[in-house]
Amino acid sequence: MDFGGIDPSTVLIVALLVGTVAFFYSNLGLGGGQLYVPIMDLFFVGLVMREVVPLSLAFAFVTMVSATYTHNKKGLVDFKLGLTLVAGGLVGVVIGVVFTTSADEIYVKAGFATLLLVVATKMIYDLYKARGENHFTPAEFSSKQKVAGIGVSLITGILIGSFGIGGGVVSVPLMVYVFKMESRKAIGTSAFMGAVLTPAAFAAYWFTEGVEIQPDLVLVLTPVIFVMALIGSTWGLSKLRTKTVRTIFTGGVYLAACEMIYSLLFT
Repeated sequence: MDFGGIDPSTVLIVALLVGTVAFFYSNLGLGGGQLYVPIMDLFFVGLVMREVVPLSLAFAFVTMVSATYTHNKKGLVDFKLGLTLVAGGLVGVVIGVVFTTSADEIYVKAGFATLLLVVATKMIYDLYKARGENHFTPAEFSSKQKVAGIGVSLITGILIGSFGIGGGVVSVPLMVYVFKMESRKAIGTSAFMGAVLTPAAFAAYWFTEGVEIQPDLVLVLTPVIFVMALIGSTWGLSKLRTKTVRTIFTGGVYLAACEMIYSLLFT
């Protein structure tokens, strides 16, 4: 395996870092792209964003699959609602892929850095305000809720296609605030949506002219991420409080934002 000219020791470092990300992020219904992309941008210096993003999508996919599996074992995935919302997300995926493959690199990185800062700030706000948790999930949802949900899912798809994330930064709040789900079921359902939308976005990149995906990196790193996400989500469901994970997540996202801003200014 030549990894597209990337040194194997660098790949090993990235494997350790993305595996750690998968361990924690699988507990949040997030694909981990918020950190996968900055990590690869930092270490895989020969790759540009349109090559990093599809790699992140492959990693996010296995993170979401493992999180869906462990949450579903406890009945914490609403497949019916998830499939309804995926319709809007698929349209958004196409828009996002077109943006990243056609826009200048600086705009893609600037957009990603902005996304990270907004997400982390929103998480801090929620923690500071100590928003009350929903303690049960309604059995039925109104048409108005579903229409609003599909609209927000369009944004989710755009973010997935543009930045290689799992979409949980939008879909988890959607489940909690619009559909009044309790947090763990929101996370499980969001993971299911990401497990459907991320491979769709990956396929769109695969068939886009001018995008070169490194298959050796996919083959080596995705099993690491899958195993760590499976272990993390299994352990987290029984041991880890959601607030603790969200705090870890917030700090990590701010660090990632700093890396992307540094990349914008000095590379």
